[in-house]
Amino acid sequence: MADAVDERMMEKRRRILDAARILVLRHGLRGTTMEAIARAAQIAKPTLYAQFADKDAVFTGIVDTMMDELLAAYDRGMQGPGDIAERIGNALAGQFASLARSLEGSPHAAEIMSEHRRAGIRVRDTDLRAQAEIAAALQAAGTEDPAMLAKVICAAAYGIALKTPDEAAMTAAIKLLCRKLIG
Repeated sequence: MADAVDERMMEKRRRILDAARILVLRHGLRGTTMEAIARAAQIAKPTLYAQFADKDAVFTGIVDTMMDELLAAYDRGMQGPGDIAERIGNALAGQFASLARSLEGSPHAAEIMSEHRRAGIRVRDTDLRAQAEIAAALQAAGTEDPAMLAKVICAAAYGIALKTPDEAAMTAAIKLLCRKLIG
């Protein structure tokens, strides 16, 4: 019985986050209201507030879902074939390509990317995890000053992702960056 209740609650949460994600992509974070989210998810507002205290909590839920997707893409790249530059390039390109696909077609993509700080700790921890893993891989490969190089690569990859709307061009630029800086 408890499993069925948990399953229904998780399904409601998924519906809310799916509806909220569509609305945020279409109308932006500022243009999306809790009332609109409840209506799109086909639930009552009290049900929405029982799951999420406010719009920031909904946005954090959306970011958490996106972060899971980004981490999976990053991990596939780091665990894939190739030399260190290729694996790091594939990991960062995969991560940012996943983000680009999540935001594709949204006139509010820049606003959403700049608002990631609202989700704070999860985003920061994910960024720090990637940076530490890259630094460790660079150190294992005998690269000079691996921590600083990892920091520069991650910052540059983020900048490329922010400024390059075309996914294929962004992916190619991040891979080139890694080949040039690491190779």
